[in-house]
Amino acid sequence: MTRSAVLTFACTALLAGSLTGQGATAAPSVTLFNTGRVLVRRTLPVAVPAGVSTQPLSLGAFAPASLAMLDAGVTLQRIAFDPAWSEEALLRRHVGERFQLRAASTQVNATLVALDPERWRLEPEGKLVFGRPGQLLWSAEQVPLSPIADVTVQSDRARTGLKVMYETSGGLWSASYRIFLGGQGRIEGVATINAGTLNLAEVEVQLLAGDIGVQRAAAAPPAYAARMEMDKAVNLSEAFVSKEAIGEAHLYTLPGKVSFTPGAQLVLPLFEPVAVKGVRLLTVGGGLPYYGGFPQDQDERDTPVAVAYRFDRKLGTPFGDLPLPGGAINLFDTDKAGRVQLIGAGGIDHTAPGELLTVSTGTAFDVTAKRTQTSFSTSREQPVPNMPTRTIALVGYRVALQNAKDSAVTVEVREDRGGEWSVVASSVPPEKRSSTRTVFNVTVPAKGKVDLTYRLRVVW
Repeated sequence: MTRSAVLTFACTALLAGSLTGQGATAAPSVTLFNTGRVLVRRTLPVAVPAGVSTQPLSLGAFAPASLAMLDAGVTLQRIAFDPAWSEEALLRRHVGERFQLRAASTQVNATLVALDPERWRLEPEGKLVFGRPGQLLWSAEQVPLSPIADVTVQSDRARTGLKVMYETSGGLWSASYRIFLGGQGRIEGVATINAGTLNLAEVEVQLLAGDIGVQRAAAAPPAYAARMEMDKAVNLSEAFVSKEAIGEAHLYTLPGKVSFTPGAQLVLPLFEPVAVKGVRLLTVGGGLPYYGGFPQDQDERDTPVAVAYRFDRKLGTPFGDLPLPGGAINLFDTDKAGRVQLIGAGGIDHTAPGELLTVSTGTAFDVTAKRTQTSFSTSREQPVPNMPTRTIALVGYRVALQNAKDSAVTVEVREDRGGEWSVVASSVPPEKRSSTRTVFNVTVPAKGKVDLTYRLRVVW
């Protein structure tokens, strides 16, 4: 168990395209994905007779092909769904019905005979007219709070409810983290939930983190203007988020019930803060292209020194046992006056428990590098008769590293290259990390400079 908070959304206005309305139920369950997909599970309080029947279900804007019946004795036969939300869309559902209309100062009764174009039969004379004979007066029963899907099902017995599951879009969540460096280093993680078009009261909420694959995108529900709104918060010490692995993903279940209002946001901790200790990495990229030939460099060039922080995550430790959903990371440190300052920003992919965490955060200010190609020669050879010739290049580099800090630093100079290549000579021993990467770890003293030189043999 890990500690968190639940901030509820005010559930006040029932807007078009919402997921509530006629047929709303107590305690539906919603799973939010960080891709914008939403999986909804509800038990709708509708009277379902034995046999085949058609039920008008108010599910809001949803993907009709995703609708599934969760009762073993109920099978889905047909879905007729019009996602349009306008007076014209409602009229299509009421062809053949009698309406009251206001024309000038009088009230007219008429039956809608057909559409495209509209044809009305006036009462009591029974004459037909093209065009609407006045302003429509809708009854509350004729105007649902969300779009209606006519769902035909076959049930093995009479029921008082219908368990359904379907997908919609318009709500999503994302993870973000704060890492505080120094002796009291710690990491905090929060989930930000965007309600989007969701309008649900008192629902159980799960957040799913992981790559579950992609499908053809369903039609998106209507967009609403965003509205930031946080109604109230519960006691932080009384709320917990539970987490579990499911399939090849991780699921976070929020405590209690959550209510959504379209456009609002919810922010809550993913886990209780845990101690971390990071190591700063300074890296200079190589001078070779990864594949193919390359020309002779013209002159010395400035090379950025990339900054990253690496955090060990051994299994069996509080930090190591945490699954970390992909998200943004801010890193903070404390200045001489004790003020907390933002010193880096980056992001991570989904990180499994026990996996090393490396956060890239920008480039160094006080540590600089200049790369110079000091030598360049090429030759051609034909290793096998009747086969294409290949080029062999001997190329030398000097990387001038300067450190303006009051303490020594170690800079990792990398060369990454595919194919056949090798280090012929170097002023610092090379470390071969893989078939494509060789690094040089160079210690630069405080307020000092060091020149790294090396020579490569490259074949293409």
